[in-house]
Amino acid sequence: MIEERGKIVAIEKSAVWVETVQRSGCHSCAAKPGCGTGLLGDFWANASRVRVQVSPAEAEALQLHDTVVIGIGERVLATSSLVVYLVPLIALVLGALAGQTLGSEPLAIAGAFLGLGAGAAVVRLYSHFHRGNRAFAPQFLRCEQGAPCAIPVSPIS
Repeated sequence: MIEERGKIVAIEKSAVWVETVQRSGCHSCAAKPGCGTGLLGDFWANASRVRVQVSPAEAEALQLHDTVVIGIGERVLATSSLVVYLVPLIALVLGALAGQTLGSEPLAIAGAFLGLGAGAAVVRLYSHFHRGNRAFAPQFLRCEQGAPCAIPVSPIS
């Protein structure tokens, strides 16, 4: 399970809205204070909100600004990443090759665009077929007591 800490910004009967901050991959590097990439990563870090299902009993026990841990399965994340990134890329290359075999460079370019569109359609179908699958939704794991979250809370707009 891949875990992420966040802060509760809204509570519903059977769900909570959790705000997390997306950071660069090098935010824990020892050279961060002297690294331009780490500084830029902090500058461009932005918050995202996600709705997480919880039981009504858990929702009653939670309060605004509590630090919680949410997670998603590694296999789901890896599979989805492969589908989202590789399918359009492979379709683009296959479309370009098909266009090139048919004759000329303009056909190769058109084939690449058609392949990219077909790949995007496959990703959209994949998303559509898995929209109700709970494994693809973030799971509430636990509330961290006594561990304040360093994520600033912005008002819901």
